[in-house]
Amino acid sequence: MSPAKYANPNELTVCRSFWERLYAEQSSKYKKDKDIIKAAKRRLHQAYGAFYKKDNIKAAKALLERCEDPQRLSEQLLGLCISSGERAGFVAEFYEFIFGAIPREKIKKIETIMDLGCGLNPFAFPFVEGADKNIQIKAYYAYDIGVELIFLANRYFALLGLPQCAECMDLIAELPTKAVDLVFMFKVFPILENCKKGRGFEILENLNFTYAAVSFPTKTLCGKDINMEKNYAAFFEGGLRRDKFELLGKKTFANELVYVLEKKQ
Repeated sequence: MSPAKYANPNELTVCRSFWERLYAEQSSKYKKDKDIIKAAKRRLHQAYGAFYKKDNIKAAKALLERCEDPQRLSEQLLGLCISSGERAGFVAEFYEFIFGAIPREKIKKIETIMDLGCGLNPFAFPFVEGADKNIQIKAYYAYDIGVELIFLANRYFALLGLPQCAECMDLIAELPTKAVDLVFMFKVFPILENCKKGRGFEILENLNFTYAAVSFPTKTLCGKDINMEKNYAAFFEGGLRRDKFELLGKKTFANELVYVLEKKQ
């Protein structure tokens, strides 16, 4: 771990409520302040820092400043996050699969998206709208603990003429209340479960939405295949309440397992 980027809690790049919750949780395990902070930093790195390359936020800001082609910009920005960067070789196919699993007659009704633990996913917006000619998104609600990620997302939405609907939120302690047509939970389930067992399913069951796309990594950040696909499939399919959700589609890409769900009304 590289703790330097979390050295001063007063200059955090994540929302304060998230850091304060981590600190409170570790306070129950350790007595010395330095041990509490060290443990909290470790948890913060697992949930946030491990997914971002050095100076990637600075690079993203620079790219946004000289934006000329939104789609080209999208591809460059997505590569600055390890999680979204892993999707680079199949990003168009990825969103085509998600929207292709939704009944054709319902596509036009999808006007609002909610992206939980969004990271740099909002920069894939051109691929979202390009997945089907009938897609016309009017609002993209993005939530993450990264303060600068939210700033970048809102800056990008402004360039696209969309409402600036990105907000900081600790999904362990809070839950968005907006009703939306489609929810994205890309690779966020394992992080949520690591923080609070059962939280991923709890969020799914309590959000107000019609469709959801949920994905899991099938390889480690180092690229190792340790049977993650089989384990996550058993976990998700075994825990998903079929009285509340209908499974519309399932597909495995190079390093990502994706499910498309419809919430039963």
